[in-house]
Amino acid sequence: MWPQQTPSLTPGEQAVERFARDEPLKFATLTGAEIAARTETSDATVARTAQKLGFANVREMKACCASRVQEQADLQHVLQTRLEALRTHGTEDDGPSGESRTMTSVLTAAAGLVLGAESSIHWPAAAEAAAAIAAAPRAFIYGLGTAYCFAQYAELEFARIGIVSRGITGSGHTNAHAVFQIDAADAVLVLAPRVIFADVHRFIEAAARKGARVFVIAQASLPPQLHELGVLHLRMPSSGGGAATEAVPTVSLIDALVAEIATLQPERALDARAQAQAYRDEFSR
Repeated sequence: MWPQQTPSLTPGEQAVERFARDEPLKFATLTGAEIAARTETSDATVARTAQKLGFANVREMKACCASRVQEQADLQHVLQTRLEALRTHGTEDDGPSGESRTMTSVLTAAAGLVLGAESSIHWPAAAEAAAAIAAAPRAFIYGLGTAYCFAQYAELEFARIGIVSRGITGSGHTNAHAVFQIDAADAVLVLAPRVIFADVHRFIEAAARKGARVFVIAQASLPPQLHELGVLHLRMPSSGGGAATEAVPTVSLIDALVAEIATLQPERALDARAQAQAYRDEFSR
């Protein structure tokens, strides 16, 4: 979250802060050295500015800028940004040419997002999420809009390793009913890969207040009040300004959680797979 009051900054630090405010997308997607070059400062000044503004490091400040862009972006703007990224990539001399260039550019960008998850995700929190889901009597997976498609995929994959799970979506009274059914012993996985909308925020907060373990997969930073409630953040790399969407890294992280849960309770996972296969065989006759 961007500080409400700007602390005392040197002229160089003011240049970095102004660049982040005026060009949040560029700030989020440039390296520290590139930001220093754009603002005519130094890497040390960029790092010092981030700390003075209350961020742990430059990466956290960049993530905040990315979330600001995503909060403001509607679907049309998202597509426009992707098309611009593809046009920029199309001016490069290397790589494939012709009809395949657009598709290979998207695949390359998607692979970059997956690889970027290695550094963006706090892996102890991911391991804690896997352990909590494995031990909970039920797992609820919440997603709004496109994220509900990811929630349905997670529900299917969790069920196939023996996890009693339920994919849920909605807002208003639908969310109220969903939270009503959640118990303190349950685990809740919230998928908000691009934006944490107000309805999603309210659902997270209400589920956490009931005592359930809540884990959020999101690019955007979590508000402090959610951290105070014990909500853990699995931060995805920013897809802002790129040719690929957040879909591939989100599904990849779900697959990673499924694999980790299966290793924690392999007998249950294998038994569930055997039962699922038995029903497949029966209905294939």
